[in-house]
Amino acid sequence: MSSLIIGCGYLGNRVAKRWLAKGREVVCLTRSASRAESLRQKGLLPLVGDVTQPDSLAPLGERNYETVLYAVGYDRTAGPSKRDVYLSGLQNVLEKVRRRGQRFIYISSTSVYGVSDGSWVDELTQTNPATESGEICLEAEEIVRQTFLDSKVSCSILRLAGIYGPDRLLRKVDQLRQ
Repeated sequence: MSSLIIGCGYLGNRVAKRWLAKGREVVCLTRSASRAESLRQKGLLPLVGDVTQPDSLAPLGERNYETVLYAVGYDRTAGPSKRDVYLSGLQNVLEKVRRRGQRFIYISSTSVYGVSDGSWVDELTQTNPATESGEICLEAEEIVRQTFLDSKVSCSILRLAGIYGPDRLLRKVDQLRQ
């Protein structure tokens, strides 16, 4: 059985590499035919489609998946709004894969907490988004929860803070260093 990555950017690529090393077949969705070729050269099985274009997602529903990782980031240069990508796009993908996987992992953001004063947050911290992005992420989490509420599919929501590492630039790198 295959694993599927929706959003094969910085995080998705690292997950793909680990899954490939474990001998898994990894399918990934990309918006670009040229990017598809580079993913193919890494041993991945790319599908060209856009989460905001439901008709382009038909191939997602053609196989079953052990795990689906949804790690779509927002590309300000692509055109669609953040709401279109994070909410409508998520719903479009879920329509195709919700009955096709054994496990669904959704990558969210700590922006759902609305904490920006440096204080600690954990899984007991109440959500109180202070930005539109945080509100949209929280809405997306609820879509995921409702989709898998009475399902046999295992569902996890991971709230990540700033993603950084090799070859990753952050706007606030100096602040992080402090």
